[in-house]
Amino acid sequence: MKRTYLVSAAALVAASTGASAADLPVKAAAAAYVKQCAAVGEGFYYVPGTDTCLRLGGYTQAQGYYNTYTDYPSTNNKTYSIGLFGMILDARTNTEYGVLRSYMDMRFMWRTSDAWSDGPNSSEFTPWNMYIQYGGFTFGYAQSFFDFYANANVLGQDPATIGDDTRTPLVAYTWEFAQGWSATVAAEDSATRDGGVNPSDPSLEDVSENYQTGTRIPDFVANIGQTGDCGQFQLSGALHQVSAMLPTSAGVNYVGASDTSTWGYAVQAGLMFNLPFIAEGDSLYLQSAYVNGAISYLGLINASGDFTPPDAYMNADGTVSKISGWNFTAQFLHNWNEKWQSAFFGGYAKFNLDNAIAEVAYGATSGTNYNLGANLTWTPVKNLAITLQYDYNSYAANGYVNTGYGLPVQNQQAHQVLFMVERDF
Repeated sequence: MKRTYLVSAAALVAASTGASAADLPVKAAAAAYVKQCAAVGEGFYYVPGTDTCLRLGGYTQAQGYYNTYTDYPSTNNKTYSIGLFGMILDARTNTEYGVLRSYMDMRFMWRTSDAWSDGPNSSEFTPWNMYIQYGGFTFGYAQSFFDFYANANVLGQDPATIGDDTRTPLVAYTWEFAQGWSATVAAEDSATRDGGVNPSDPSLEDVSENYQTGTRIPDFVANIGQTGDCGQFQLSGALHQVSAMLPTSAGVNYVGASDTSTWGYAVQAGLMFNLPFIAEGDSLYLQSAYVNGAISYLGLINASGDFTPPDAYMNADGTVSKISGWNFTAQFLHNWNEKWQSAFFGGYAKFNLDNAIAEVAYGATSGTNYNLGANLTWTPVKNLAITLQYDYNSYAANGYVNTGYGLPVQNQQAHQVLFMVERDF
């Protein structure tokens, strides 16, 4: 009887010892991968049974807005609020060809009104970023590779700041070189950038409001830049197809299949300087762009929706004249101490109609847009920020005449105040 117990006990011990030995390589590999995930960045964890490091994070924001208007519709809400929850998933796997990355940033929002407009309450599910990166390629929905400054340190879901900050479907390839140099070429969805083709004389009866045709080839975007200890710089360029239906005669909509096409373009230069000699974490952005037939790259802020410039004007004889413009933006971030920081920002943009008929019909030779603003952020504890932000926006028509097709007044102005509380995790 005792012999039976001893044999059973020995077998149990052997089986237990054998199982532990078999598990040791798996546990050791997992422990090593956890360390590797920690090297990827804060918050990354090993996914059991895979070779993937995953970060699950997010943020919650409560935003309250107050606006004042000059000659805007009386139905526009002067106050509105936004409740926002953002969820971030970042998965990275090392492969023989480099890191395979899948990234998603989704926003769930409840609004009591849209920006610069009336209600009603609405809920939104908005993709902010959804893309895959592998071997230098980027596929998905992401920040346009034309962008540089992109409203850095300007807060809130509805910032009223000049400058391009666009997310769009794209396919891109990035080369990385020595000493922080990189270059990217991308094909980006043209529909995101469409400014339209409007009639140069909107007073003609039965004339189409927009002569723009449907599907066109994507925008071609490229940039080159460098990132170093002193800061960053980037040169960007974009080609945008402008394609319009061809009317047979003045005042008659075209019903055939022919069209007239031309190309618009945009170029941009941006600089960012690190300024640790003022305070740790301080920085300065400077950026300027020029566009011709690609008005969305100018990043205008026209809160009223009146006198919005298209990519081009269509004349009665079928000729197309493109709209040109330029802008300049700047932003300075200053850290007062570990808990308080401020951003000071502004921009100026001007566009020219470049069409004698349109200038008479819309009552302007050109338009100007500028904004100024600042914010103050308090971080009482890590990952909790409380912000008060103000900005002023002006949108004006030069050589103004009230024709009923342009601005109702020569200059429309808007003040905006934002109070926001954000918790990151």
